[in-house]
Amino acid sequence: MTGGNKNLRVSLIVLVFVTIYGSGFVGGRYGLPYAEPLYYLAIRFGATAVILFALIMCLRVAWPRSGYLHLVVSGILLQGVFSVGVFYALYRGMTPAVSALIIALQPILVWLMVSVVTARKVRLMSVLALIGGVVGVAITVYRGLESSSGLTPTNVAFGFLGLLGLSTGQFYFQMKNPGAHPLVNGCVQSGSSAVVMLVGALIFEKGVIRWTPQFLLSELWMSVGVSIGALSLLFVLMRSESADRVASYFYGVPIAAGLIAWPVLGQRPTVSEIVGFAVIVVSIIVFNRSSRSSGAEEVPAAAPVGDNSVPVAERS
Repeated sequence: MTGGNKNLRVSLIVLVFVTIYGSGFVGGRYGLPYAEPLYYLAIRFGATAVILFALIMCLRVAWPRSGYLHLVVSGILLQGVFSVGVFYALYRGMTPAVSALIIALQPILVWLMVSVVTARKVRLMSVLALIGGVVGVAITVYRGLESSSGLTPTNVAFGFLGLLGLSTGQFYFQMKNPGAHPLVNGCVQSGSSAVVMLVGALIFEKGVIRWTPQFLLSELWMSVGVSIGALSLLFVLMRSESADRVASYFYGVPIAAGLIAWPVLGQRPTVSEIVGFAVIVVSIIVFNRSSRSSGAEEVPAAAPVGDNSVPVAERS
């Protein structure tokens, strides 16, 4: 594949991924009025794991010989902790656009992790970009306290919990390089997350679920569209791109979430949200230019599929 064709392929994957992933913030908010967050997530991840397992067996996809612990740990972080933070914030009234805006700081957090691991020289412009990103979120949070964005200290804390889970999960996954097929990644990670969510739900929640058409539609989209579709694309990107570059794709998620939430939920972006996003966009541009010009070592892409796998036929 030529460089131009590869870039076009990656660009298309990124566009589809960002759109579907951004829709997840809206899809979650759409279904959460009918179930508590942990029960919602347990059903979502459980359904995803079952569907993926069926696909793996039907397609005779290779299972890894080892590395399951890394898949479980990265899955609990990347899917479990991230989703708990985001879904509790949405459940308590935070808008999808603001929730996604907090998650948009993920690329900078991953960059900091990469800098520590690779002993990358810290550049002044990168530090300024980091500060700018924090300022952008602060503008949104501070002004939004007086708006209908559902911004409270608790909701913001949940949002940043989701940010931490997503960032550490992606970083851990690419550092450990499991090398499994995307369907296997999703199956193991979703299954382990489902168990954790179910245990948490049984301990902390009351089991309130209303099986309405809206709830079922939301679960269907979150299980198939987001957990299978978007995350499979994310695994493809993590297999071929560096940690820094994959993280940078999340900058487009707030735009997708905000645009989808407007017609679906009737949530028009506030002035503070628009200003905060503009500040973050400028910080993104400065950050990416500074990061590219540093010439520092990056955390590599995950191992190619097949490096650590055994076909189904060899185990039968």
